[in-house]
Amino acid sequence: MNYTEFFFTNQKKIVVSKTLKEFEDLLTDLNFYRVHQSHLVNTKCIREYVKTEGGHLIMTDGSLVPVSTRRKTEVLKMLDRL
Repeated sequence: MNYTEFFFTNQKKIVVSKTLKEFEDLLTDLNFYRVHQSHLVNTKCIREYVKTEGGHLIMTDGSLVPVSTRRKTEVLKMLDRL
């Protein structure tokens, strides 16, 4: 069985028994973006993009989310549109 972990801005976390792909399909129209094989982020919670060490996002809660090399160009285009 596949599991997806959700991390909320209030530091709470829940685990759901659906794939990240299922949530990507549901949430893309609600400002969520797949930045890595293992990460789907709320674009409203992105503070900045850091280019070093392969690239990662700093979220409004201070957490760091890696950006995959394969998705880097797409992520940078998405950030330009924000």
